[in-house]
Amino acid sequence: MGHFTTTTGRLMAARSDAHAYRHPGRAPYAPRVGSRPASLTAADIRAHYPFRLLLAFHLPGAELVSHMDDDTGAMSLQLQGRDGTWARVSIADEHTTTVTYGGSADLWRRAEAAWRWWNDHGRPAQDCFGYAREADGHHYAWHIPDGRHRRPLEP
Repeated sequence: MGHFTTTTGRLMAARSDAHAYRHPGRAPYAPRVGSRPASLTAADIRAHYPFRLLLAFHLPGAELVSHMDDDTGAMSLQLQGRDGTWARVSIADEHTTTVTYGGSADLWRRAEAAWRWWNDHGRPAQDCFGYAREADGHHYAWHIPDGRHRRPLEP
């Protein structure tokens, strides 16, 4: 049991071994369903590391990746679920307020809900979040100041 530090860190596979990280099984991408106005942009996500940590708590099992359109070469920031759902916003125009999605529109709505929570709580830094792993293997994260709402994390 503990909390995250004030400094950020990232890990990457050694360049000589591209297979150092396990590739999670994932369904093929769902067909594009549509676009809609969004309150969360690529710039918002990229500029705030503590929010990306919170996003991982709110969307366990989802990945945040860069996406390049095969036809146009346009770059996007994409959230993708293991079930094939995805939602993306443009990186080229990071202040765009349009999200395009495939499968359920719920993935980006949940990201927007996390964005609202983070802003409503004063944009807490990552050291305001705790983590615990129980003896039975379950693990949780929570916002330390309120401490009441533990959020289960997937393995």
